[in-house]
Amino acid sequence: MMEESSDESTEIITKEEADMARQMQEADLNASGSSTPALPTPSISSSVSPPTPLPAFMNVSSSAEKEGSPLSTPQRPSPVSAISTPGSAVATPVPSQPTSSSIAAPAPIQSPYEASAQIEVPAEMIPVSPQSPAGQDTGLFGWISGNKIMSKVKSSMETMITTLDPGMKEVIKSGGDIDIVVTSSNENKVGAVREAFQHVFGRATVSGVESQATTAAQPVGFTAGLKGAEERVQNLRQQGTIPEDIPVVSLEGFIIETLPDRWFEMTCLILRDPSHRVELQTFSQPTPIPTEYILKAQDSTASDYPLRWSGLAKSIGQVIEETNPHIGHSDWQNALTGISRRESLCMASRQLAFMYKERLPTSFVS
Repeated sequence: MMEESSDESTEIITKEEADMARQMQEADLNASGSSTPALPTPSISSSVSPPTPLPAFMNVSSSAEKEGSPLSTPQRPSPVSAISTPGSAVATPVPSQPTSSSIAAPAPIQSPYEASAQIEVPAEMIPVSPQSPAGQDTGLFGWISGNKIMSKVKSSMETMITTLDPGMKEVIKSGGDIDIVVTSSNENKVGAVREAFQHVFGRATVSGVESQATTAAQPVGFTAGLKGAEERVQNLRQQGTIPEDIPVVSLEGFIIETLPDRWFEMTCLILRDPSHRVELQTFSQPTPIPTEYILKAQDSTASDYPLRWSGLAKSIGQVIEETNPHIGHSDWQNALTGISRRESLCMASRQLAFMYKERLPTSFVS
C-alpha cells in the first residue's frame, strides 16, 4: 500500500462531533458485555491534528465571532466568502460598519463674510478711490465721480428730487467756480438767470441784490434800456455790498416802437466781469403790447416829468393791472401772449451764459 501524501489536508471536526463519537463508542462497549475488560478510551481530540490556519484575507476579528456581545466592534464586510469542502465548517465573515473613531467630525460652517475675509488679496489689486482736490467744493452729489454710469445715476437722482421738490434744484446745482450776482431781488429775474447759468455751467451760485437805476419808471428805446442796466451795476458796486471782482448780471426792461403803432416789450441783459475783463450784452425776445395800453401810459406821464427823456412815468405792467385787476403787473406777458417773462428772460440768460463761458479761460471753466 502506498503512503498517503503528507500534504493532504486533515479533516476538521467540531467539538460536538467528537463528544458524540465518544458517547457512541462508550455505548458500544457497554452493549458488548461487562466481562470484556474496558479498554482505554482513545482521545479523539488528541488524535486530530490542530486545524490549519485560515488564509490572511479570510481572517476575521475574534470579537466579531462573539454573538450578542455589546462591545463588539463591527468590521468592514469581506469581499470574499470562505467556501469549505464537504464536512468542513464554513467560516462566513461578519459584515462590519465603520467605527465612530474613524469618522472625522464635520468642520464648523463659516459665513460668506468669514470665508471671504480669509482670502488674501494683494495690495496692488485693491482699487484706490479717487480723491477730490483740496479745497474743491464737491456739492451734494460730489461723491459721484467720472463714471458714465454713475453720472446717469446722478442725473436720474437729481431729476427725481427736483420733480418731487422743485426748491431742491437750487441746492443741488449750487456751488462750483461760478458765482454771479443779479442786480435785482425779483425772483422772476434772479430765478431765470440762475436756471440759465446752471444749465450752461452745470453748477453755479446765483444770488440777487436789489439795485435801482436813475432812468424813468418805464424806459423807452434800446438806449434807455441799456442805460438803466448799466446804472444798476454802477450803483451796486458803489454801495460796496459785493466784492469788486465778482461778475454781475443786470436786467432792465423797456418798450420800443419797431413799426408805426406797433409796440413791443423787451429786456436788456448785460454781464460785467472785471477779473476776466468780460462785458456782454443781449436782449430778450419782443413781447407785443396792445396800443391802448401804450396810450394810457403816455397820458399818465406829465409834460414836465423830469425823466421824460428816458421814458414814461408809469410802467406798462401798472397800466395793465389798473385796467385789468385780475392780471398782475409782474407777469402780464403770460396773460397776453402765453409766454411768461421768466421763460423769456431764461432764454436770453442762456445766450448770455453761453457767450460768457466761451470767453472764460479753459482751465477756469473745467
